[in-house]
Amino acid sequence: MKQSLLILLGLAFSACGSDGTGAIDSFIEDVATEQCSWQFRCCTDAEIKVQDGHKFADQSSCVPYRRLALKDQLYMTRLAAHQGRLRLDGAKSQACLDMMKAQLCNARPGQPPAMPSMSMNACANVFSGSTAVGQQCQFAFECVDGARCVFNKLTPGSGVCEPYQKRDEICNASDDCDPLVAQLYCAKDDYKCHLRAKLGEKCAYTTDTGRPALPLLIECDNSIGNSYCDPVSSTCKQLPAAGEACLSPPPPGVSSSCDPDPRLHLVCRTTPGSTSGVCMGPAKNGEDCTNVACDTGLYCDSSTGTSRTCKPLPTLGQSCNTSGLCATPYFCNFNKAPATCDQPAQLGQMCGGGTVCDITLFCDTTGAMPVCKSKLADGTMCTTSTQCLSNDCSATSPRICNPTPPSAVLCVGR
Repeated sequence: MKQSLLILLGLAFSACGSDGTGAIDSFIEDVATEQCSWQFRCCTDAEIKVQDGHKFADQSSCVPYRRLALKDQLYMTRLAAHQGRLRLDGAKSQACLDMMKAQLCNARPGQPPAMPSMSMNACANVFSGSTAVGQQCQFAFECVDGARCVFNKLTPGSGVCEPYQKRDEICNASDDCDPLVAQLYCAKDDYKCHLRAKLGEKCAYTTDTGRPALPLLIECDNSIGNSYCDPVSSTCKQLPAAGEACLSPPPPGVSSSCDPDPRLHLVCRTTPGSTSGVCMGPAKNGEDCTNVACDTGLYCDSSTGTSRTCKPLPTLGQSCNTSGLCATPYFCNFNKAPATCDQPAQLGQMCGGGTVCDITLFCDTTGAMPVCKSKLADGTMCTTSTQCLSNDCSATSPRICNPTPPSAVLCVGR
């Protein structure tokens, strides 16, 4: 079924527009739709206003503005397609759209970022050049795969498609090597195009001064994000994981003593009596947290004497006397004895007396009974900052909700 769908897409793209721009226009429309879909799925109305002003208030009204921006962005691409110099690749463009549909909202502050998609670069190479090697070119991106447009200094508006250097061919810089071959670069060891070394393979620093220094003569594969060249063994290794000894000191060009993956939260910690550190992540449930932070959803409990242990944050109805915090979305109601995790009041429900409103609401006390109401948009009349989505009510009269600062645009979900 999937294969048939791709065939149909390929036919649709080839049939759209006699000059090749029809397929690109359809692709632009689809990308604009997916951009707006993500925005209205992940950003609040206030965040959208900060990013885009008052251009639109719903997803369907957003699409024309995104479409216009993309058309401006891809003007040269559409011109090249009109002249038959490049085309939209049906399979690659569909992979791009699939990636956009699966894109998650941003991670909340204090939480590790979402696992990156294996196809995060799916939208980076959706166009294929049509101009053959040796033929005249006008655009840097119009040559067939494996070639580039080299411009003449005397005629800067006109060039010739020349092939990239292939593996084991000479080069002056990595720009000479074919960028479509993963990890192909110009090695300073022999100035030839080589694949970067994999884990366990040979690597080399510059050693003119007798000590390892940059630049690397033979580089390690940088696609995995945690490899480095070990100057002792001259081989590519992985940065230390949890429980392993830290790199001390890190070799030239390496900025981390432990695996820098942001999901791991590793830090190099030195235990008393030890001269070398160990890479450690957040402590798990039941583990000691004397010298390390607890993992997400846990707190460091010190109520049992000298020992400190990670425990789960209390949830609805449980005491929060010790933790002072509750698991999301509950809050610690200190007006109860003992302090207890309560459910935030929702829109239209009573508040006050220790009961707080949910995150996008405020407690309106102007009526006979205090009730939760929606926070006010930027520019709306206000009396206190807690009423505003921006949490900022101007001090001068007339008092209005000040615009949400750009740093407050998180887009973590509506």
